[in-house]
Amino acid sequence: MSSSENFKDFVLDQLKLCGNEYAFHARKMFGEYCIYVDNKPIFLICNDVLYIKQFYFLKRILKNNEKDFPFPKAKLWYIIDVENIEILKWVVELFLSSDLTLKDEK
Repeated sequence: MSSSENFKDFVLDQLKLCGNEYAFHARKMFGEYCIYVDNKPIFLICNDVLYIKQFYFLKRILKNNEKDFPFPKAKLWYIIDVENIEILKWVVELFLSSDLTLKDEK
C-alpha cells in the first residue's frame, strides 16, 4: 500500500505549525514520501504513517514512541504522532541542530 497525497499534505501542514523559520517539502519515492526540512531528509511517510530513524539524540524524547518497520528489510524506526506539534517541533529542532557526521549509537 502506498501513502496518500492527502496524508502527505496533512503532515506538511502540521509541520508548518512548527515555525516559519523552516522550509518543508516532500518528494514522492516508490509510492511513499520523503519529507525534507531545510533541504535535509528527515521523515518518511510509508503507508500513511510518519517515521523518523532512531537517531541517538532522539532517544530521550521518543523513548515511549512506538516503533515499526517503514518498508521491507528496514530497521525499526520511530513512529511520530503527526498531531503532536510539540514533539514535531522538538524533533525538527534536534535534528537540525545535531551533528549527523557522527555515527549513530547502536
